[in-house]
Amino acid sequence: MSKSKQKREKERKKQQLNQTPDAGRRKLIMIGVGGAGALAVAGFAGYKAGWFGSGEQVKQPVAAPAYKALPVVTLSPTAENALKVADEYVSHYARELKDPSAVSHAMISFGKKFTLNDGSNVVDFLSKFARENEVNGKKYVYFPHEIEVHENSFLAGFLECNVSPEQQIIAGSTRYTLRDLMEASKALFRCDPQNLQKYDPMFLYRHLPWGLMAFPMMIKPQESVWTNAYGEKIDLNLVIESGLDAFERSCAGTSADIRRGEAESLFFRQEMNKYACFGMHMVYGFFACLRFGYKGNNLSKRANDLFDNVILRMEGDPAAIDRESDLAAQFGQEYLNRIGAGEDGKSATKGRPPALTIEVMRLRHRIRALGHALENINYVRLHNLFSITPDQTRRIEAGEKLLYSDLVKLAAIDMAPFLYWHPKFVSDAVISVSHSSRAMKLLMPNNPDLA
Repeated sequence: MSKSKQKREKERKKQQLNQTPDAGRRKLIMIGVGGAGALAVAGFAGYKAGWFGSGEQVKQPVAAPAYKALPVVTLSPTAENALKVADEYVSHYARELKDPSAVSHAMISFGKKFTLNDGSNVVDFLSKFARENEVNGKKYVYFPHEIEVHENSFLAGFLECNVSPEQQIIAGSTRYTLRDLMEASKALFRCDPQNLQKYDPMFLYRHLPWGLMAFPMMIKPQESVWTNAYGEKIDLNLVIESGLDAFERSCAGTSADIRRGEAESLFFRQEMNKYACFGMHMVYGFFACLRFGYKGNNLSKRANDLFDNVILRMEGDPAAIDRESDLAAQFGQEYLNRIGAGEDGKSATKGRPPALTIEVMRLRHRIRALGHALENINYVRLHNLFSITPDQTRRIEAGEKLLYSDLVKLAAIDMAPFLYWHPKFVSDAVISVSHSSRAMKLLMPNNPDLA
């Protein structure tokens, strides 16, 4: 090869090497921006020795964390061990952190009789975070988004756990009841089925699913039209139809891709990263509607198709998360400073992320995907919504094994450095693990809905 050709070849290889990181960054950014992005941008970054320059192991601060970590345990990945570590993880860290969202997930994991370290009841604890909203001269009780995160999520949890309608809900100096909260949720609910983003650009992705869970438990199909506090007509059947149309568009073609052994598409990953918990709450909402008698617009057949999609995703989602975590590991430095950053740009973290941040994030997202999927599946089984084929049974069992393995792997990681660095990081893990705990118990005598 001539010197000129050698020079051109050397330059070409150099350009390829220079382009590869940019391509990886672009793909990582495309996966999903924001806290919901699976191991992406704002929701994922991490430190591991050698990634960010020196290659030297960075020691964690020696100061004791404000919270106590569970002892590390090493167990075989059986169903029994997975449930054991999941229950311990949720109960311990929900009590330690006392974050309302984490505590509400302990409620759905253990039921309405769950207590905190001081002996207070979980429902009483959550009920004290209510506020009042005045609309057209009338006050309504509600839980603000900064507390419950997803509109009507506390309400849906109370109803599923069979909390008494006379349960006190305290908003400032005013005492309401759960019955009042139920009526207020209808009054404050705003949704234009022709434009789901009319009142809130994130309504479809962050809030509608819990309305779909709660309202069917409160409202019979024949009574599903009402006027809200703003004078707007709400037709729950139209809301269900509009939400289902949107979600089906997001999922189009994914089941066929997974059956062919292909990876989930970038479009699908982008879409699911818009939805809370990868869209699994949306599916659960449709199943709840079907369970309580809402069957319009061929809901039974369409929900059955989503059921099959959820089962297939027990294979597709973990594989996608692994690919995304590999990308994030390559470009962790670029997104490091976004972890824990508030609206003012200041970080709530202490020091640098622990060495296993990438791995814990990977496990957390896999557990979130698999646990929510199993929760949907066991909800269907519990209420006999659909029949299950032998092929589906095989796929479910394979997904369960992945979940069991991930749960015991998480239990084998010391969370003390994470509690010191960023307690919310652990709180988010509680939320993921809680749905696995609930999922595994739905078909057992200790079903939290019956506790």
